[in-house]
Amino acid sequence: MHKITHIIDVKPYQIAAMFSNGEIRKIDFTPLVEKFTALKDPAVFAKAKIDNYPTISWDGLALIQELDGSITSCSLDFSPETLYQLSTLQNN
Repeated sequence: MHKITHIIDVKPYQIAAMFSNGEIRKIDFTPLVEKFTALKDPAVFAKAKIDNYPTISWDGLALIQELDGSITSCSLDFSPETLYQLSTLQNN
């Protein structure tokens, strides 16, 4: 299973990250930004961080409905396996 160990560089809609296998890979979030419009704002996108899973996440960009029916904001994140598949190798 792939995990993201740290973020190396963040540019609008692209993140270079190191995976647990030692590979540095560039992830193009352009197709995901179309579905998660809050990420279109470059200032918001730049707030990407590594969460406890560990994968790339953004605080407060997703909503969940609690059992009592209330709506709570939570982190927006993506499976590290999915991000690995969307990425391209940057080192040899």
